[in-house]
Amino acid sequence: MLVLDSADQQRWQREDAASKQRDQRMAALTHEIESNTISVCTDAGRDTSNLLAQMGRPLPCAELQRRLHLCNRNLIFERSINSPEKTGIYFELNVRNPAGGWDKQKKFLFGMESGISPEFSVKHQTIKRVPNPDVVACGGKAVPREACEWLEIPTFYAETRGWRTVLLRLLHLKLITRGDVERYFDWNPTHESEAWHGSTNN
Repeated sequence: MLVLDSADQQRWQREDAASKQRDQRMAALTHEIESNTISVCTDAGRDTSNLLAQMGRPLPCAELQRRLHLCNRNLIFERSINSPEKTGIYFELNVRNPAGGWDKQKKFLFGMESGISPEFSVKHQTIKRVPNPDVVACGGKAVPREACEWLEIPTFYAETRGWRTVLLRLLHLKLITRGDVERYFDWNPTHESEAWHGSTNN
């Protein structure tokens, strides 16, 4: 039977640990690149990062809230104190209290624009620098930051939420119906949208 002495065992354990660390670094880097990289993400040929291309039929916040209230009276809208450009959408629930009665409770759903909402969401881009995975892999160990080659990848840093995105989320939460949308908003977008049709035909 082959028996390793303690020095060989320790060296093997160190090499195995270093190999696992390299694999973990590469997996994390690959995931970061994949999750940040913007594919050529158009919607029926429209650039989703272009405000004019996504504007469609814009709605002021007050009008959007009015129509949503017609769809569901239990929706509540509150402008954010810390980020006044955003308005929170809440849903009022009836919750049983310890005395056996019912209390009203607000549940936060998601945010929307406090000003003008474009018809379709606009994704704002920025550039992020990450280490070149080919250089990191060839180095066999951690590459010093100053010696590393960098990749510049486009990524999203913010979104101007369109009112159709708001409708989609409320539809998926079953807080409004297709009939509501048809009555108060028009079901069909002002121009072709694969994202809208794909998300409402499921």
